[in-house]
Amino acid sequence: MNKYVFLVGKKLNNFSVKDFLLESGISQEIIKGIKIGGITVNGKLNQNINDKVYIGDKVEITLPIGEVNKYAKPTKGDLKILYEDEYFLAVVKERGIITHLSKHDKTLSLEELVLGYFAPTPFVFRPINRLDKDTLGIVIIAKDMLSASKLNDLIINGKIEKRYKAVAVGSPKKRKFIIEKPIKRQSENSVKRVCCEDGKYAKTIVKVEKLLPDNKFLADIKLITGRTHQIRVHLSSIGYPLYADSLYGEKVEGETFSLTAYLLKFKHPFTKKQIVLKMENSAI
Repeated sequence: MNKYVFLVGKKLNNFSVKDFLLESGISQEIIKGIKIGGITVNGKLNQNINDKVYIGDKVEITLPIGEVNKYAKPTKGDLKILYEDEYFLAVVKERGIITHLSKHDKTLSLEELVLGYFAPTPFVFRPINRLDKDTLGIVIIAKDMLSASKLNDLIINGKIEKRYKAVAVGSPKKRKFIIEKPIKRQSENSVKRVCCEDGKYAKTIVKVEKLLPDNKFLADIKLITGRTHQIRVHLSSIGYPLYADSLYGEKVEGETFSLTAYLLKFKHPFTKKQIVLKMENSAI
């Protein structure tokens, strides 16, 4: 969806076009990108975003498609769709698939599968949440820059509930615990993260679902923040690393860690309906 129409009501009467759009939830960045040729008022092209709008006026914005990733090629494949409307798509990313393709990647990406789903229509891949290559789970992809902006605001403000299931090492005595430890990159060029006082605030709520054989347990995890590798770092920091996590725990030959982003819950930024995205019978 690249066109949005707004009607001016009493509350925003006599506002400038720019301020009207800002008050309507359009970011400064989007306004900057569409102010030339992308805004009409009552069907006429707006020449000056400082012009006034009045009760009953119809303001329409046309969003640019954006820059397509030239390295990602549309690829037809098995893409499991959990939800789709005119604003966003929610899909399942399988283990072993990266989310976003960069110049040097040689492996299959979720981005290419999504481009293949929309092909031959050009599509800009805007994932709202990203998952590690070896993490299975739900990824939301916005269909335009306004949807991306509003969904990202939900993420930033902690208004998207995120739940995971994981297999970790250990036999906790407590059935529920909270980990609040700041996280930062171990060093400038390191992939690894560490808990450190000068890091960014991070909070994880862990519920032990059941104890498993061989000193392992199944955990249901709620992320309050969304730092890179947060679950893996936090659990490792208290002595319960994910099983077979070679970066934060111990390597197990031929196996990788088991982490699944199985639920996302939030209020739709446009329709205001409650959205619950859940993987049923998720493979842990």
